[in-house]
Amino acid sequence: MADREPRAVFEAYLRATNARDIAALESLVHPDFVDLYPQSGERTHGPANLRAIIEHYPDGGYVGGGAERIVGAEDRWVVTPAFTLLRIEGSGDTFTGVSRGRYPDGSDWHIVTIGQIRDGLVWRAETFFAPAFEPAPWRTPWVEVKPRS
Repeated sequence: MADREPRAVFEAYLRATNARDIAALESLVHPDFVDLYPQSGERTHGPANLRAIIEHYPDGGYVGGGAERIVGAEDRWVVTPAFTLLRIEGSGDTFTGVSRGRYPDGSDWHIVTIGQIRDGLVWRAETFFAPAFEPAPWRTPWVEVKPRS
């Protein structure tokens, strides 16, 4: 597995995470996989716990919105499962992916995952979650508001 290109492994990991594709995730994560959620202090150890979290997600589950951007390899363009064109940039064995998702309550969230590849598999991940919010009115004179998709 160490011969797989690290960038491709991380891209596949993000696609599988967004799709909640357990079989694909299990083929992409290292036996010593750890995912840290800094905002809550949670730490997920190993593929079995990752699988259990996905299988037990409450209230109809999470709906992935696809990756918007991945940093970690030479610039190139890819198409997400939702047919969104993405620019990919950077290099090495550490990558950052920016994704979106909709939670069971209908709220939209932005998700940033920093992943490290070891032995051709995702070894470590650190995942940050932030809800979408309306722009602050007091900043209006100095900002341009991009329409949300």
